[in-house]
Amino acid sequence: MFQKALWLRTYQQSKYVVWLFWFVSFYTLSYKYYMASIQQLYFLNDNKKWNYVYHYHFDLTLIDPVILLGGVLIVLACTLIGWERQNNSSDLLWSMPFKRSHIYITKWLFGICNIAAIIVLNWGLFAIMKKTTFHNKYQIFSPFHTYFLYMLIVLIAIYTLALCIGTIAGNILSQGLLTAAIFMFPLLFPSLISAVIAVHSNTDFHEDNGNMHRVMENIRISGPAENFHIRFDYNPQNAYTDNDGVRHNEPNFTEIPLVKTLIGPIVNIIILLPLGIYLYVRSVNERNGSFLIYPKLQKIFMVCAIFCIGISGGLIIGGTHSLLNFYVGLFGTSIISYFLLSKILRLKVSWNFK
Repeated sequence: MFQKALWLRTYQQSKYVVWLFWFVSFYTLSYKYYMASIQQLYFLNDNKKWNYVYHYHFDLTLIDPVILLGGVLIVLACTLIGWERQNNSSDLLWSMPFKRSHIYITKWLFGICNIAAIIVLNWGLFAIMKKTTFHNKYQIFSPFHTYFLYMLIVLIAIYTLALCIGTIAGNILSQGLLTAAIFMFPLLFPSLISAVIAVHSNTDFHEDNGNMHRVMENIRISGPAENFHIRFDYNPQNAYTDNDGVRHNEPNFTEIPLVKTLIGPIVNIIILLPLGIYLYVRSVNERNGSFLIYPKLQKIFMVCAIFCIGISGGLIIGGTHSLLNFYVGLFGTSIISYFLLSKILRLKVSWNFK
């Protein structure tokens, strides 16, 4: 798994996506952090010029960079596995004197090393800029340690998921679509189920939806990033009181999700890494280009997709107040999606250029 030839081939295969990943990370993190200090310094000088009271404000969420960087990591995983299946270059790779398990672990470690390097470098740049820019007067750095730790775990989980999906997807498009669908499923599923309950009963949709979201938060990969919010708000004319009326001793209103939200991404990594190795070792090239390389999985995919699409169609057409319109939309969209998915799953896409 540490053969130099495998690492070089992996880099050559994905170098443009890796460069994009580094560029996006520095732009969304370090560059924006630095520009925020320039902006606040400009506001201070401007307020002094007009004799206004200066109000320092800084906001940083975790979910925004996670979505951007996670999207690039999905593209990276699709490049490393889906693209090989797409142009049949995996035949040559598997004919080389390397174990398939070592090939897969090399692809995984290659992505993890880039993720870790990006996190460490941006964390270091944040620390330097905090000490040397206008931020130093109003910020403390302790929330940023947790910020980058949570980001590291979530991004590794996203990349591990995308790479694992590549072992069952037959082409680059299906790998990307399935990864996005599985990533979004825990976010959308509570809303779908809560809406169905609201259609069949008089319970409040928002109450059920909130309860289910709190349950699913512990198993979602994105759970630790969704409500992570670093906020420094210094207003000399008001006390340091947050939206809940809690008084703070400093202008630090950071909200950090509980550590238990990390259970979801960590469990995903523990399960999906060995599962991906197991499936990659047993992959076959005969069905390269198909939507899924395992025919038995197509039936499971059909059932799950039709179920979700049907419910969504029923809710869009009938809403949560008309039971009849809900079932009309449910059966109508389910039938249409069945015929469309049947045709899609029979397609075989293959590009011969590399």
